Amino acid sequence: MASSDDAFGADLYGQLPADGNLVFSPASIATALRLVLLGARGETAAQVAAALHLPSPDGAGPGLQAVSALLRDLAAGELTLRAPNTVWVQSGLPLEPGFTAALAAAAAVALRDADFRRAADQARQEINQFIAEQTEGKISDLLSPGVIGPDTGLVLASAVYLKAAWARPFPPGATQDAPFLPDPGTQVTVPTMRVQARLRYLHGDGFQAVELPYAGARLGMVIVLPDGPPAAGPGGPAGHGPGPAGHPLPLGGLLAGLAPRQVSLALPRFRVTSGFGLRPVLAALGMPLAFSAAADFSGITAAQRLRIDEVVHKAYIDVNEEGTEAAAATAVVMTASARFMDPEPPVDMVVDRPFLFAITDPQTGLPLFLGRVTDPAAG
Repeated sequence: MASSDDAFGADLYGQLPADGNLVFSPASIATALRLVLLGARGETAAQVAAALHLPSPDGAGPGLQAVSALLRDLAAGELTLRAPNTVWVQSGLPLEPGFTAALAAAAAVALRDADFRRAADQARQEINQFIAEQTEGKISDLLSPGVIGPDTGLVLASAVYLKAAWARPFPPGATQDAPFLPDPGTQVTVPTMRVQARLRYLHGDGFQAVELPYAGARLGMVIVLPDGPPAAGPGGPAGHGPGPAGHPLPLGGLLAGLAPRQVSLALPRFRVTSGFGLRPVLAALGMPLAFSAAADFSGITAAQRLRIDEVVHKAYIDVNEEGTEAAAATAVVMTASARFMDPEPPVDMVVDRPFLFAITDPQTGLPLFLGRVTDPAAG
């Protein structure tokens, strides 16, 4: 399942905006879509499963169980990690017993009543408030006015919140302003953290990568830095293509190549917030039927024909000398159709140009968060 999410995250990265800073949670989006897949049937189910890189729709339940169990294991360390899944259902809409049983068995999903028909905006505000509480206020107003309405049948939401300290913190006194090159011909000055430590490192074909572990936990952040100065165009650091400075996505192969090495690392502090509707992205990834009047979600309810109206996602990440705080939430809106010293010298890694980051479980490769920084000063 982690491998599937890794591949799905790479697909999403290739479809999301190619310019500027970016952060999103492949795990949150994939979990929300697996919840939907539990009730999809026929070709609709086949398309959603293929987009998620699942061998068949039957993989949704076991996938949710596996990822939920993995997240519980990851949360056992010296960090804060929450990943609640909730489904809000129009009051009185009868759900198929098989669907509710699958939700309970697969991901311990909480079911809540909502009155979309008579009080859609109140329901929207209640969902937004719940997500804000679960993400310590980092994800607010997930659902914008008008996203849900009287025809909404249910909203499936998956959130992720992480707060973790570095195993090897950056000494605050070592942080200094340093140049960063967002693109050719442009230079900004940003606060840049510095540390020398024994870290897992790889110099691959056209890039360097280093993993920053979190204290008392399996999770770590991987920084991927293309070789050479930033390049213009879609094959460059900010792009999606496999050009000479292209990013090595999916990350599974890269993680396997990381090996301990003494590293002298310079990394800018950064904070990134992103938000977008995923309907056109997911349709382009091969599941357009789910958004059409011909969608088959009869496994959810027989009382109403449903389709996905929108999939919205917001994410936030703050990286500083102490550690990382990150949050993300995804909502699927369904409506009626109709540290030690090394004898060898350290390698230098100066992150002074656009780079990729990912928070992953190195054992499985599950990508909790994935993103890009083209200008740390932009926020």
